[in-house]
This record gives sequence, structure tokens and C-alpha cells, in this order.
Amino acid sequence: MKTVAVRAEDIDFDAAAREHRPFLLQIAVASTRNPTDAEDIVQEALMRGYRGIKRFRGDCPLRIWLSRIVVRVAINHHRSLARRVKRWVFFGDLQSVYEDGSVQEFEPADPRGLFDREAVLDIRKHVNRLPDEVRMPLVMLAVDGLTIPEIAGILEIPEGTVKSRIFYARKRLKQALQARKR
Repeated sequence: MKTVAVRAEDIDFDAAAREHRPFLLQIAVASTRNPTDAEDIVQEALMRGYRGIKRFRGDCPLRIWLSRIVVRVAINHHRSLARRVKRWVFFGDLQSVYEDGSVQEFEPADPRGLFDREAVLDIRKHVNRLPDEVRMPLVMLAVDGLTIPEIAGILEIPEGTVKSRIFYARKRLKQALQARKR
């Protein structure tokens, strides 16, 4: 499959940003595990992309070029200690106020019967403990549904490296979960 080179001056950046934003947001959420931070990362990445569009050579799809920027911004964000403060949502603060003035407190649905909560939390905990270099490809594949070539293009690494990192991540998760059962 031959890629047609697109010149930077031929790109309607606003339209491209609107088109690719959901995809970029998936990547940012996968890397930060926080939708609020992911929004900030995508916004920053799009600003950098807009400022640097003249450097876009057209040797890859614009979506992949923007994805690379998102990954770099996410890595920088992750390194920032100031951003590591956990955000808490207090469900008691969430309430609905109706037109008649009545107030209804937020009551989340009880998910206890739907799945083994401890097992899911344990899996999430072990995934979060994985090093970024193996966690990101695994999440991009399993959660975002990206293909190996797409992940390789976004992370700018060979496809074989993506496959080995996913294999390593799965192996570590399997070992951790088997140790939990013992």
C-alpha cells in the first residue's frame, strides 16, 4: 500500500484536529489513566501540532504524526511530579437540582453482582505496575483496539518490538495473577 505524500500547506488543521481528536484522546487516556489529564494532553499536543505543521513531511498519515506528539506529551506529563496528585470524586458532592427546587443525591448503581470486583481491581493494579514501555502497547492493543502496525507507528518502534513488549506484559500479568491465586 503506497502512501500519498501530503504537503503541510495543503492540510486544513482545524478539520484534521476535529477528525482525529477521539483517536488521540484514546491514546492519551491509555497512557495517563485519567480522562481529565488526557484532555489536557490532547489539547497540548494539538497546539504543538498546529505550531509545528510546517515540519510535517507527509511521509506518514497525519493521524500517526499527531499520535506521536500525544505520546511525547503524555510521557512528559507522566514525568511531572506536580501532575501525580490523585484526583478524588466525592459522590456526595454530586447531586441533581431540578426546576422545582428539589435535590436528589447521587446514588451510583451497585455493581457488586456484575463482576468480581477484587479480581478486576487486582488486574488493573498489576497493569498499572507495568513499566510504561510495555504497558502502553498492551493497553493500545487490548483497550483501544489498535493494530500492531498502528502501535508501532505511533510509538516509533519496530513491529517486532511491539509484539515482544505485549508478550512480556502479558507474561508478567499472568505470573502476577497466578501468584495471587496461590
